[in-house]
Amino acid sequence: MEQLIQDVRYSLRGLRKSPGFTLVAVTTIALGIGVNSTIFSLVNAILLRPLPVYHPEELVDVYGHSSTSDAHETTSYPNFLDYRAQSETLTGLIAYTNFFANLSIQNSSELVVGEIVSDNYFQLLGIQPALGRPFTSDEFGAPGTAPVAILSHPFWQTRFAADSNVLGRTFRLNGLVYTVVGVAPKGFGGMFPAATAQMWIPVTMVEEVEPIGNQRSSSGGQGPGATRLDRRGMNFLWIKGRMRPGDELAVVRAELEGIAARLSAQYPETNALERVRVLLTNDVAVNPDFDNTLAPAGMVLLGAVGLVLLVACANLANMMLARSASRRRELAVRLAIGANPGRLLRQLLTESMILALTGAAAAMLLAYWLAGLVARFQPPLPIDVAFDIAPDWRVMVFTLVAAGVTGIAFGLIPAIRASRPDLVPALRGTADLDAGRKRMGLRGVLVVVQVAVSLALLIAGTLMVRSLGAAARVDFGYDIDRMAYLALAMEMNGYNAEEAGVFIQTATERLRARPDVDAVGLASRIPLSINNNGYGLFIDGRQTSASDRPFIMDGASVDENYFDVLQLRIVAGRGIEPADRDERRRVVVVTEAMANRYWPNETAVGREFRTGWGGRPYQVVGIVQDYKVDTPGESPKPYLHFPLGRHEAFANILVRTATLAPELVPALERELRALDADLVFLQTGTGRDLAAVRLFPIRAGAWLIGAFGALALVLAAVGLYGVIGYSVSQRVREIGIRKALGAESGRVVVMVLRQGMMLVGIGGLIGIVLAAASAQVLSSVLFVGAFDLISFAIAGGTLAAVAFVANWIPAHRASRVDPIITVKAE
Repeated sequence: MEQLIQDVRYSLRGLRKSPGFTLVAVTTIALGIGVNSTIFSLVNAILLRPLPVYHPEELVDVYGHSSTSDAHETTSYPNFLDYRAQSETLTGLIAYTNFFANLSIQNSSELVVGEIVSDNYFQLLGIQPALGRPFTSDEFGAPGTAPVAILSHPFWQTRFAADSNVLGRTFRLNGLVYTVVGVAPKGFGGMFPAATAQMWIPVTMVEEVEPIGNQRSSSGGQGPGATRLDRRGMNFLWIKGRMRPGDELAVVRAELEGIAARLSAQYPETNALERVRVLLTNDVAVNPDFDNTLAPAGMVLLGAVGLVLLVACANLANMMLARSASRRRELAVRLAIGANPGRLLRQLLTESMILALTGAAAAMLLAYWLAGLVARFQPPLPIDVAFDIAPDWRVMVFTLVAAGVTGIAFGLIPAIRASRPDLVPALRGTADLDAGRKRMGLRGVLVVVQVAVSLALLIAGTLMVRSLGAAARVDFGYDIDRMAYLALAMEMNGYNAEEAGVFIQTATERLRARPDVDAVGLASRIPLSINNNGYGLFIDGRQTSASDRPFIMDGASVDENYFDVLQLRIVAGRGIEPADRDERRRVVVVTEAMANRYWPNETAVGREFRTGWGGRPYQVVGIVQDYKVDTPGESPKPYLHFPLGRHEAFANILVRTATLAPELVPALERELRALDADLVFLQTGTGRDLAAVRLFPIRAGAWLIGAFGALALVLAAVGLYGVIGYSVSQRVREIGIRKALGAESGRVVVMVLRQGMMLVGIGGLIGIVLAAASAQVLSSVLFVGAFDLISFAIAGGTLAAVAFVANWIPAHRASRVDPIITVKAE
């Protein structure tokens, strides 16, 4: 310990004597580790951090699904009640899902997002309200009779001014008066990462709000019942349970699977194919189906930012090599008088670790600042997305581990080389650590690594940026710049189905009368929107029983004007007609992709399929051209168009405008609010807005990877400048003699540039190989080819230009060496 303290003191004295070196080294470490810690904070918040509840390791997720599906989905309320009543391995189960609603407070209206929950929600999670109380069982009796709410802590602060007397206050939700009975504690935002709940209401109020998220009907249909609470086949709730101490997951899983089997036999109409899956809550980030995409994306980001740290380490190793070279006489003297090489090695590593730990402290401050910036950033979604990405103990551990690895990575090899100098030349002051024909040696190798990694990151970022430009030029099949939409949930505005139908009819006629509107139509789903309506299709001749796996397909219910609004061409048959909607005919219009996939070389018009085994068939009456329905980059996909009912409480009004849509959206909103001043929209915007949402992951990736590439390029340029500058300082005598013998300044510049650009060329070739491999990984999200020559050329040219400047500055300084002064010094 005494020797360690001596090493620390000696290192601190040495670093204080070189403030410039210390500042650059600490800054480089802080940047390299800081961006890594920030990205890890984001990954931690989404994938690793457990729910902020009592003993989250005891919780399990219970997913419903059909035996013909591999998905992890929702469960009906009657099934949930049976699971809860019959389970003996769980201390309790809770049910919950999101909802949208129209909030009215003090003559103002807005869209809010909350959770509808079962009676024991807060108790099972171990959440004690900051004010008031949790829900009580008597508030979960008859449907619609308990309009009470518990507010989230941020919502209480912003909308109720953190009033301590908020209990008992009222507000309107979809026109119904709710009473505040509690305020959740700070830091608890519900069960859905990012979609923070603003309030919680009893599940018995579900018919009064608009549930969102995964909603599915069992294969046998929804079953009898007046409301969602009665229909055993209407699956809309997510379930969590708490295991009893000492029980194993396998035991819980077996019990719930047994209960599901009994319910299948007891209620064959709705539950014949119903199954359950049970997973530990801590093993699930968002949903197992979504996690399969989310986790690899997080690893790609961590890999990209890890490369930045690699460049920083290479840069620091170069600096340490140069520093140890300048101290070679001192180290040689210490060895000559009997110092132990191992002690010298430990002392030099101590200096590296001090730099690394100091840089890590600065990195944590940088990570907190960057995390705040990221937290304030909102993607283009209709609801606020909030992740708690403030660094926690996991991030601190990650930072310390990164600091330790960094300190060893950039300090070990320079320390080994410095602790074993060639004594005689070093004592005479005539040796360099990299003496010999290869003047660059290890420092040159490190520069090659920096250049290669920087180029790979630059190319990846350039590919994604060019993909964004290419996506903007994609042929969607319709004009997204002249398409506007207004999403309405009329129940949320206090309308019943009959009133909603009348309002929407009046609204479309009013919009159609505007001179700046070319066409107006209705649809249950807007092209490019993030929600979807999945259907399980049984096509005649393709399946033989209900246990066969259906074809899962997306679709929408549309009116007779939908295809005209999007200017889509009917390839065969006909489109949707008004009579189809009036008589609720079981007809459908399919895309060319569906006709070609399921009826190749045949006539698809007249064919039939069912959306449930044994149900009444739908007949194909028309084929429409393929168009983009999910993402700008998708290949032509099967898509269904059913007739939209006349009295639907939920509908999207689609408008084809005569001019660019963005300028007209506010006017269209005002047109509808002239019919109802308190009208609240789920969402409004243009086709371009929807495309921007779909492209947001690529845009965010382009920004991040591009920023990482730029940072790596700066670090590589600094490293290259340092290596060439150091090389020049070691060759001053040689350059002076060359000039004394008649060498021109230009030739000296070329000589030094050749030395540096050769390293850049070698690193560039390696970087191209790395970039080609990374482009293959990114190919699924690119709108340009993985080997897009323009992207490679732009990134390569940028690197070459920066490298040239980094080389030219020391080369120019070398060309100004005064040969007379150099010779006199000899």
